[in-house]
Amino acid sequence: MSGSSGGGGIPSINRPDEKDDCLELVIKTNLSTPLAPVISNLKTGDILSIHAVSDQGPIQALTKDGDLAGSIISREQVRLLSCINKGTTFIAEVLSVKNGQCQVQISAE
Repeated sequence: MSGSSGGGGIPSINRPDEKDDCLELVIKTNLSTPLAPVISNLKTGDILSIHAVSDQGPIQALTKDGDLAGSIISREQVRLLSCINKGTTFIAEVLSVKNGQCQVQISAE
């Protein structure tokens, strides 16, 4: 006979659960749909604020002046959105700006 022995189901790295520690979440990604006029003024080390337009997304990266630099699309997007909805504040540090792309590292503030 086969079957499951009661303990839990299949874990998913993309689905948050109650044990998920939002403060440990770190995402390295390129901004999606980067806005050239905005990212051309960014430099390595600049900090962008991360926020969700609604509790369903999209997730956006904004400059200190409130200008949209681009959106966040990542394997960890569902986790990030869940953590934002739980009240965790995230920032993105600019790692590089090259050839119209902006690479960032997102972490809890």
